[in-house]
Parts: sequence; C-alpha cells; structure tokens
Amino acid sequence: MLQYFDKLLSENAPAARKAVQNVLDEPISQETQKSLQNPLLPKPYQPRPPPRQRKLRKAQRLLREYDPFPVQKTRTVTDYQKEILDLFDDAEYEGEESTAQRFIQWRFIEGLGRNLRPKFMARIREKVSTSFYLRHIFAYQLRNIEDETVIVYYSNPKGSAWFNKQEDAEKWLSCQEELRLDLERVERPNTKWAFEAFFNVDLKVMIDRQPLVGTGPLPDWLRNLAHSRSMAALDTYNVNLCLWRCIAVHRGARTDRCTKEA
Repeated sequence: MLQYFDKLLSENAPAARKAVQNVLDEPISQETQKSLQNPLLPKPYQPRPPPRQRKLRKAQRLLREYDPFPVQKTRTVTDYQKEILDLFDDAEYEGEESTAQRFIQWRFIEGLGRNLRPKFMARIREKVSTSFYLRHIFAYQLRNIEDETVIVYYSNPKGSAWFNKQEDAEKWLSCQEELRLDLERVERPNTKWAFEAFFNVDLKVMIDRQPLVGTGPLPDWLRNLAHSRSMAALDTYNVNLCLWRCIAVHRGARTDRCTKEA
C-alpha cells in the first residue's frame, strides 16, 4: 500500500493529494461516533484545597467563647478493674477472688482534693485484723485543650508489700496520697490534655490469715496450736510487755506467772 502511494506521488502528486483529501472529508458514521470516547471537557467546579488548620482552630476557639450552648463530649473509657461496679457511689465491697483470697474495697468520691489517709486508716482499723497488702487506685478527668473533650483516666500503680503492722501501712498510704495530690506528675496521653478534677479513689485490701502484730488476742485456729511445749500463747495480758514475757518464758518462767520476771 505504501509503495502504491509512493509511486502515485512520484507520478502525479496533485491526484494523490486530492485522493487523501476525499478520504479526510468523508463523514463519520453514527455507529463509529458512539464507539469513540467522550472528549475531556473542563468541569464547572474545580476541587478546592482542604481548609487550613489555623483557621479551623480559630473558628473553634470563637465558638467555645461565644456559643451559649456548648456541646459537652464525654468519651467512654473501659474500666480495667472488673471489681468496680458503680463509679458514682461511696461504697464498700467484700468478696473473694479466683485465687480464694478475700478482699475489701472502699471507694471515695467526696473530698478528693484532701489527703484521705485518715479515712483509709479508720476503715482499716475497723475492718482488718490480719496481715494484708494494699492497692491504691484513683481516677481523674482530663480535658482536651483543643476540642474540650473530657475523658476519665485511670491510674495503674503497683501494690504494696505485705503489712504485719498498721503503722507501716499508714506510712505507705501517706506516700501514695502525696503522689496523687501532686498535679505536676499526673499521667496524660499527650500534652493536649489538661487535668480537670479527681473522679474517685479506691482502696483495695487483700486479706491474709496471719494476725497483725500487737492487735489483741490470737485467733482460735492459732491459739489451739499452743497446747504443746513448743508454743505458748501470751496474748491474754493488757500491758505492753509482750516481748519481755516471751523472753521470760523462754528462760523457764511459767506462762501464767511471768509478769514479775518480764
């Protein structure tokens, strides 16, 4: 075909141009037009760039300042402690964990801005007479400085060691309360969250069977072991000579006549 056009151009160029022009001027059929793609035409509306964050923040700040009915947003936070049943009540719970260990839990929702150590120790002296360890848990509200969202944030501190004396527990609780009331050490997801208020404070006491030191008579299960010569019960006296009585009995004094030797 190309050879034919080359030969035609070399012999009669005007005739070749006329043949090509006739081909170009031939109208296109409707079927052929339908099969062709639609031409790209300019759209009436061009896409707009996203708004600047600076303008959006300024608009939100103006709305927070002048909006007479601000929207309060509260995010629900999953409670990692399954023992907490009601977040809005001063309550006391007693139960037994899966490890067959008894516990008592107290919740406080009032006066959280003060040191709660006296309230803690009053409950412990009233309810606890054996060795124990403590878990001091508290929750507080954080507010987002950008959109005013409020969340409840839970602390997850480590528990205490086992206590055989209530005085040691009082010292530990005093340190924990000082850390709680130090707002500069409040844990936050990031710097966009500011401390709002305390939500509640929980004290969980895990109870053992071993009696506390200096808390009165021994329990029956331990007193029943004192029938042999290898153990003696000296808890029936009201004077503070426990150590000296033990030394006197160890040196040969009778358990019922050891006051003078002590």
